[in-house]
Amino acid sequence: MPIVDRLPFPRKYKLKQTVLLFAILAALFGLWLRSNAHKSQSKRIIIHSVGVERFDTQFVEITFEIENKGAKDEEVMLLAKVYNTAGEEVTSKLFQIRTKAQKRETRSEMIDKMTLPLKPGEKPYRITLELYHR
Repeated sequence: MPIVDRLPFPRKYKLKQTVLLFAILAALFGLWLRSNAHKSQSKRIIIHSVGVERFDTQFVEITFEIENKGAKDEEVMLLAKVYNTAGEEVTSKLFQIRTKAQKRETRSEMIDKMTLPLKPGEKPYRITLELYHR
């Protein structure tokens, strides 16, 4: 019976230094490009007048004005956080809205999942609303 030598499987080849260098440079360029896109979106999308419209022990409805100074409609992720007088986070919500180009709109958002329910008679003390980037 003949003896058949088989090649080792899988055969491993090392990457050349130039290919590895180009891969690292491409990754750094991608990170730089994403950072610039986030900065330019922060300049185009402006959030004004964040406030509470209605609230109870199990929900908070916030209102805000959002302005898109860009030339195109945009999908924007927003992160809203509500705090009580002790500085504890009562609730937070991540939501997505579509803003029209060159428009300033008043919006409202209902937050009904509370991590820490408000006590009877307690009011939301502070609300933060910020652009959320991955």
